[in-house]
Amino acid sequence: MNKPMKSLLLLALGAGGATGHSATLANSGYIQVPTLVTAGMANVQATVPAQAGATYLWSVTGGSIPGVRQNAAAFFTAGAAGTATVQCQVARYGVQTTYTQTVAVVPAQPASPAYYGSGRGADALANTVLGGPGANVVSYRFQARYSSPLQAIRVFFIWSTLKAGYQAGLGGTIQVQLKADDGSAAHLPTGPALASLDYGNILAQTQNYPELAFPEPATLVGGRFYHLVFTNVDPNPVANYISLDDLYTDQATAPMQPGSTDAAAAVLVKSGAAAWKLRQNFTPILELDYADGGRQGNGYMEVWSTNPKTVSGPAMVREAFQVSGPARSFTRIRIRLQRVAGSSPLALTLAEADGTVMAEGAIAAASVLQGVSDWVECSFPVSHVLATGVAYRLTLSAPADTQYSLYPMRKGADKGFAAATLFPDGYAQFTASGAAGWTGWDMWGTPNLKTGDLQFLFVP
Repeated sequence: MNKPMKSLLLLALGAGGATGHSATLANSGYIQVPTLVTAGMANVQATVPAQAGATYLWSVTGGSIPGVRQNAAAFFTAGAAGTATVQCQVARYGVQTTYTQTVAVVPAQPASPAYYGSGRGADALANTVLGGPGANVVSYRFQARYSSPLQAIRVFFIWSTLKAGYQAGLGGTIQVQLKADDGSAAHLPTGPALASLDYGNILAQTQNYPELAFPEPATLVGGRFYHLVFTNVDPNPVANYISLDDLYTDQATAPMQPGSTDAAAAVLVKSGAAAWKLRQNFTPILELDYADGGRQGNGYMEVWSTNPKTVSGPAMVREAFQVSGPARSFTRIRIRLQRVAGSSPLALTLAEADGTVMAEGAIAAASVLQGVSDWVECSFPVSHVLATGVAYRLTLSAPADTQYSLYPMRKGADKGFAAATLFPDGYAQFTASGAAGWTGWDMWGTPNLKTGDLQFLFVP
C-alpha cells in the first residue's frame, strides 16, 4: 500500500477572523504562508515553528500587520495586487535569524464589474461530456464576489437524442462538489468538498438550466478562488452521461474574456487518471446564488453566429440601452467583430435617444481581423459619463466600400439567469436601410428580438 504523501497545510482565515479554506503552503526557511492571496484580504496567517526561549518580530512589505508582531504566528492584511513580502526575525540564545517569504497578491473581485456592457465574447457553444468514454470530470473555477453562503448554482446541461456526442442512456447522476483552490499558478481544485449535491434523473426532468441547491451551503470568502467540480457518479457512467454547455470563442485571447481574469472564470477538465487541464477558449455558463442575495456569473447561453449582420453603407448595427443603477464613466469602448472586406475604418457613434451625440470615434480597418471575430478598442481623449436613467444608442457604421460583420449573444433571463449575470439595460438592433429601418435581431424565424446583446463594453 502506498503511504499518503505529507504536505504542509495552513488554515487561512478570512476577513473578520472567519475560518476559510486550507491552502498549500509556501515554505522558505521557516515561514509558512499561503502562496496566493487577494488584495485587501485580512487575517492572513503566517507562522514559524514555536521554540522555547525564542523571540519573534514580524514585518510585511506590501501589506500591514494590525495586531501582535511578537508571536510565532502573525496575521497580516494584504495590500494592492502584486506581491507581499513577509519577514520574521527569530532570536534564540543570542542567535538571530531572519526569514522571508514572498506571496503573490491578485486583484480582488469587485462587488460589481468595472466595465459596463455585456463584457463577454463568444462564437458558439461547446459541450464537455461528464463521464462517458473519456471518464471526464469538469471544474468550473471562479472567484467569489461576496462573503456569504453559496446557496445554489444554475448551469446549462445539454443533451440530444438526434445528435451523437451529447449524452447517452439516462444521462447519469451528476455530483457537484464545491472545493477550494490550491493556490498554485495553475489554480486547481484541492481538498475535501466544502459543500456537495447530487442531481439525477436529468433527462426526465427536461430542465436544461436547473437551479441546483446545496443542502448544506458553505460560506465563501469574497475575493478567493473556488471550484465547482462535476463528477458523473452513475454506476455505469460510460453508458449514462450528459454534457455541460459553455461559451466558446474561435480566436484565443489573453485573457479569454475582457471582463475578468482567466483565473476568475474558467473551465477545467480531467479525463480518467490524467491531470487537470484548462479548456482553452471555454467560458462557463454559470450563475452563483448567495444567501445575502448576491448573484454573479455568466447568463449568456446562446450565440447567434449563424445570423450575422453586415455593417456597410446604409447597413448598421447598434446597442440600444438605458442606464440603470449608478452613472458610469468611460474612456474606451471595446467591441467584438470581424472585417469581411475593404479598408475603410469602422465608425462608432454614441448618442442619446434623441440623437444628441456624446462621443464619436473610429477604428482602423487594419486593426480588425479578417475572417475571425476579435476584440478591438476605440479610445477617447477625455472621460465621458453615462447618466442614470438616460437612453443611449451605440451605433457602428462604415462606408459602402468596406464590410464588417458581427452577431449578438442571447441572454438567458427567460431561462432563469439573474440580471447580474448579463447586461439587463438594452438589446442589439440592426438596419439594412438606414435610420428608418432599425429593428431587433431576428433568429430562429422570430423577428425583432430584444434578448440579444452585442459583444461590447465601456471601460473607465
